[in-house]
Amino acid sequence: MTAAARDPNNSTNVRSPNRRPRELPLAIRAARAGFRVIGPYAPTLASSYAERLFLTARRHRRPAWEEQALASAERFAIPHDGRMLPAWRWGSGPATVLLVHGWEGRGSQLAKLAEPLVARGFNVVTFDVPGHGDAPAGLSSVVEHARAITSVALHLGRLHTIVGHSVGGAASLFATRLGLRADRFALIAPPVSPERFAAGFGTMLGLDASIQHGMISRLERRYGIRMEDLDVRADAARFDRPLLVVHDVGDNIVPFSDGETIARAAPAGTLVSTHGLGHHRVLRAPEVLGAVVPFVADGVPTAPSFSETLDGELFFREARW
Repeated sequence: MTAAARDPNNSTNVRSPNRRPRELPLAIRAARAGFRVIGPYAPTLASSYAERLFLTARRHRRPAWEEQALASAERFAIPHDGRMLPAWRWGSGPATVLLVHGWEGRGSQLAKLAEPLVARGFNVVTFDVPGHGDAPAGLSSVVEHARAITSVALHLGRLHTIVGHSVGGAASLFATRLGLRADRFALIAPPVSPERFAAGFGTMLGLDASIQHGMISRLERRYGIRMEDLDVRADAARFDRPLLVVHDVGDNIVPFSDGETIARAAPAGTLVSTHGLGHHRVLRAPEVLGAVVPFVADGVPTAPSFSETLDGELFFREARW
């Protein structure tokens, strides 16, 4: 697939390993200076602070189109870890599609999918992960994402499809280890593992090897899992139902090779590539909607129109002649 628009390569994601120091926000540049000062004298403190920064997502204001999309949805709340996560629902069909945002994102970023899926007869739900959007404050990581997805799935019941963007896609796969079940996955620009981003994060903050190692060790103790075991290609390999990956070849946040790897690992995986959409515009592009919506609807009977029902047949009986 191709797109006419070109990617400006100016993502707001500060974890991108491609960001040069002078391009970083002032707060990050200040943190770099702080680590240079305290690192040699208090490495434990520096590692602890680095871990806290790594687990903290910035919130971004919803643009007008997202606010308008949410205005047409039913807002409700889902319990998770003793607090309530904000969620939105479009439609009332018997099959549920869950839309999962990525790092520093919002559920409304995927709202362009709602209307065409509702038109196909689906019940479409999205939500904000802790520390994102309108959700309460909380730690942020692929594990925290996965835990939140699992809570949402338990609340909603059987899921027909999970559509996940970026970390939301990887977390959805990881959540299958926590008991998550869905009939199919549609993953948009999913990373294979957080390892690359942890390394890029350390480079961005100018962490020396000992502090970087200390940060990783703290993360592994917190979650009881080694960083390398967060690789989700094994989860994709165990998922024997349909799995679609849509990834832009020029994505400068999550390399195209990650999506390609996940699609190849899945027994029933399919890869759709795009060009010129980058990591974020891919969520709104017509060609992406044109790939995801039919994939979700595949094998699900479309609800009959009024004219096809018994009442419609009687009401429009003249039309038969």
